[in-house]
Amino acid sequence: MDLPRRCVLLACWIGSGIGCQEPDPIDDPFPDTFEAPRPGSVGAIAEAQGLTRYLGTARPAETMASGGFTTYAFDPADGPMCMRGATYHTSIQDRGSEDLLIFLQGGGACWSAFCLAVTAAAVRIPSSGLLRSDPANPLSDWNILYLPYCDGSLFAGDRDVDEDGDGVPDRFHHGLANLSAALTMGFQHYPTPRRVVLAGSSGGGFGTILASFLVRYLYPDVPLLVLNDAGIGVARGDDPAFVATLIDDFGARDFIPDDCVGCTEDGHITDLVDYLLDRDDGVRIGAISSLQDAVISEVFLMTTRETWSGWLLDETDALHAEHPDAYRRFFFGGWAHTALLGDVTGIIGSDLGAVELPEDSGVLGVVELADMDVVSVEDVVLRDWIAAMLAEDDAGWSDLVAAPPAP
Repeated sequence: MDLPRRCVLLACWIGSGIGCQEPDPIDDPFPDTFEAPRPGSVGAIAEAQGLTRYLGTARPAETMASGGFTTYAFDPADGPMCMRGATYHTSIQDRGSEDLLIFLQGGGACWSAFCLAVTAAAVRIPSSGLLRSDPANPLSDWNILYLPYCDGSLFAGDRDVDEDGDGVPDRFHHGLANLSAALTMGFQHYPTPRRVVLAGSSGGGFGTILASFLVRYLYPDVPLLVLNDAGIGVARGDDPAFVATLIDDFGARDFIPDDCVGCTEDGHITDLVDYLLDRDDGVRIGAISSLQDAVISEVFLMTTRETWSGWLLDETDALHAEHPDAYRRFFFGGWAHTALLGDVTGIIGSDLGAVELPEDSGVLGVVELADMDVVSVEDVVLRDWIAAMLAEDDAGWSDLVAAPPAP
């Protein structure tokens, strides 16, 4: 079915030199050669949970090409949309590679008790950190599928919320639809990559935990490397109901497999990482965080840096012990938030007016970003640690945890 050809945010795009074109055809997004997932595989689990229900269901209403990348805009009537109803976009940059980088943008979270989130989808791929074309970046020549984050639900939500009780929804958690639309376009361009890196920062880091299941459905036999930057899955160990509340507020219960018994009962979602690694020996995960991330601990979880740091180490010590070859950490000292992009606009976009902030959140006082070209642990720079992971250099890609600060 053809969707309306609309120039969404036309004035902005014209001002940026981006033109409007006819959408690419995706009448058959998944060809007959696409094989059903093997029984018991992570892809089969995703299908059984209903996570694949939006793949291939939304075709782009508009296609924009500029600056070496292509951006697709989706009609909100088809499902993909931002938290307050704005148009969702995804972008692709083809660098002529056999390898694919899927990057999930960060930008807060929103639930009934608290809301600090980006509400508009960027139309450009950031040019910093892991996404830049500088040869110093170990992924500089990889093709990119870039997913802006604007749904407030960690790319997992599937629920409309009536916040003011007037019978009309005004908060739209369409993360699963957004993720599915973007991955569909990525698969259209790159159905057989040699390797896939799934990376994300902050809310996008949390999103990698959940998106891994859908990515595995599309690319079941491709080596999958996950770079989780500041979204490790550690939440509130002193309030196990917190995670369950978020899952239900987002409408994301389907992301918890039926047989993942007790997966969130300890107040974290790190057991879901363990569940994934138990079932897929083709996945390796690089977990990146400061030891006392102030944005995660103080702003979103409303606890102390020291308390959250204890949970971080306890949870990830267990994961690394269980999967020493597949789960390794780069935990640096301090309280900075994220390290893969090194630029706040890469986390929340350049439209600061599209960031919904609570009163007296204090977030501006604790925003400090690390830089992958500078931050180090035991004299190993994060950029080189990532390069070692890509090269399957086990000596260079070691488990690195900085010494905790003295009490």
